[in-house]
Amino acid sequence: MSDNDGREGLRQKVGFIIGPVALLLILVTPPPGDMSVIAWRTAGAGLLMAIWWITEALPISATALVPLALFPTLGIAAFGDTASPYANPVIFLFMGGFLIAAALERCRLHRRIAIRIIELVGTRPANLIGGFMAATAFLSMWVSNTATVVMLLPMATSVIDAIESDTDTDPDLHRRFSIALLLGIAYAATVGGVGTLIGTPPTALLAGFMSESYGIEIGFGQWMLVGMPVVLVGVPLAWLLLTRLLFPVGRTPIEGGAELFARQAAALGSMSQAEKIVAVISALTAIAWVTQPLLATFWSGITDAGIAMTGGMLMFLVPVDWRSGEYPLRWRDADGIPWAILVLFGGGLSLADAVQSSGLSANIGNGMATFGSWPLPLLMIAVTLIVIFLTELTSNTATAATFLPIVASVGVGMGYEPMMLAAPAAMAAGLSFMMPVGTPPNALIFATGRLSVPTMARAGLLLNVLFTVLIQLAIYGIALRVFGLDTG
Repeated sequence: MSDNDGREGLRQKVGFIIGPVALLLILVTPPPGDMSVIAWRTAGAGLLMAIWWITEALPISATALVPLALFPTLGIAAFGDTASPYANPVIFLFMGGFLIAAALERCRLHRRIAIRIIELVGTRPANLIGGFMAATAFLSMWVSNTATVVMLLPMATSVIDAIESDTDTDPDLHRRFSIALLLGIAYAATVGGVGTLIGTPPTALLAGFMSESYGIEIGFGQWMLVGMPVVLVGVPLAWLLLTRLLFPVGRTPIEGGAELFARQAAALGSMSQAEKIVAVISALTAIAWVTQPLLATFWSGITDAGIAMTGGMLMFLVPVDWRSGEYPLRWRDADGIPWAILVLFGGGLSLADAVQSSGLSANIGNGMATFGSWPLPLLMIAVTLIVIFLTELTSNTATAATFLPIVASVGVGMGYEPMMLAAPAAMAAGLSFMMPVGTPPNALIFATGRLSVPTMARAGLLLNVLFTVLIQLAIYGIALRVFGLDTG
């Protein structure tokens, strides 16, 4: 056993013990202030899950089952209410995406696309990562960040497999490149979402809330003037952080890489019938995702999750060869999709629902009133940090919905424009980098099994700090002028 394996084993054992101890201490301690007993118990359950997730004391999908056992027992929520988030529409968005990805992998179309990408951007590892991040960020401004990662992840894993097939390259470089590429895609998808009002739910919630509650209209173009600079600065900074500081991949082209990929491209030959069918279904699904807001004006029932499941079902329905009964996807291929990640995200949603319904999120938000005497810049930083770290464990939509009314009213009570605290809170809610359950992109790349929770948490912590600074610069440097805000 290596020293690293020993350290991981110790961390898991310590976490296994500390988690229940922390919960027990909360259960035997009276709730602070006016917090309800249910909210206090929810905090204990959330702390237990956070400790077990971070230390990987249990398989993280097993930890995601904790709400089903603990919430009804502690009186936090009935079993039916606890279980319903495990059937949230986003779970089926994941499932449909996984089915499409499985079909791409079965016919090897993802490998063909990946090799073409490599031929375009070259074989310098950093260039490959940058190319994937740029494409991901752009798509995530218009398409669900989950759908974007679902589309690009099979290509990325194919690139990783192709590079790892070069046995002459340093295995440690393989590992660093794999982690940097996967994290880069997840982070670019998250950051890209803040570029437009439709890119991520918290920004859309901000626009609706400000219009309804304060009569402040946030135009699509106005928000892009604020959000796009965060994307244009944040994505390159994240790329530099990943490829230069955290997981340096070097600047030297992979030796023999061009020849390697040229041979692999030649070996693929012409597109098969299965590849063509999968390509058409995947393209139509992507187009439907992109045009979903337009399609919804004609058919209100259409959703991202419904589009994903339709695309996934078509892989079972459209024949490659009718006579032989061959289809793009067979159920034994679907058996290999990461079902555990669906449980993981369901557990995160269940916890988020309890945090909101128990009043715990309101208690956390009300606690910010104690910062009322702080200068505005410090108050904005405090709001950003609280929201950005809370979103690591809770739904960003639920966090934004809970916090926007609270922080806006706190700002108004202090004599500031409501946008001064609401805008950084909305942006922070859309940016979460540390935990697999923090965002769907994080969960998707974690499902590849190529990186651990501590690795993601270490990189994500630096990104959280970096974007806390960028959010303040965006508000003070741009939003003040765009929205005509008064700092008092």
